[in-house]
Amino acid sequence: MLSEPAIQEKIKDIHATFLEPSAGEGAFLVEILHQRLTYLGQQVSKANWTKQAIWALMSIYGIELLQDNLLKARDAMLEVVINHYQAKMQKQLSVKTEFYKAAKFVITTNIVQGNTLEYTTNDGQLIEFSHWWPVDGKVQRETFAYKSLFNNSDVTDMGAAEGQLSLFGELETEAEKEYALCDVLKVYKEERG
Repeated sequence: MLSEPAIQEKIKDIHATFLEPSAGEGAFLVEILHQRLTYLGQQVSKANWTKQAIWALMSIYGIELLQDNLLKARDAMLEVVINHYQAKMQKQLSVKTEFYKAAKFVITTNIVQGNTLEYTTNDGQLIEFSHWWPVDGKVQRETFAYKSLFNNSDVTDMGAAEGQLSLFGELETEAEKEYALCDVLKVYKEERG
């Protein structure tokens, strides 16, 4: 499926969104990430690679019902990031670096536990995601409910009628800008605006 020309075009666009609604152990997400980082490795200099790699992560989302699968998916994605970093930079990646902290944070934020069909987490809350907007070389983070991706009359109404999902369409959100504009490598600090 990922070899289709239209999908390959989206993989090369680091801001194109991918959502795996049943992530399992992350096989699909890992392959998308691997292909994106391989492409970046060929296109981007060492000096720019870390920021571009974080941008590549920011548009990959997943939902998994089972906690053990969720943890495996996150770990597998982080392993891909580490391997690509070490191949590009020709050095070990320290867990103390901003790049590592940002990558781990984005993966944890974008790959979440929940029931895709019910739009909820195990504790009954609506599944929330973050959308990462590029603004003047920095990133603006906005949170939104997964359910808002559907044409529902009221996203807070758990029984609202279901609509059509558009994965590559413009994201519409009514969420206020809760987070401060920041450098892409500092998103893990979660500074408020």
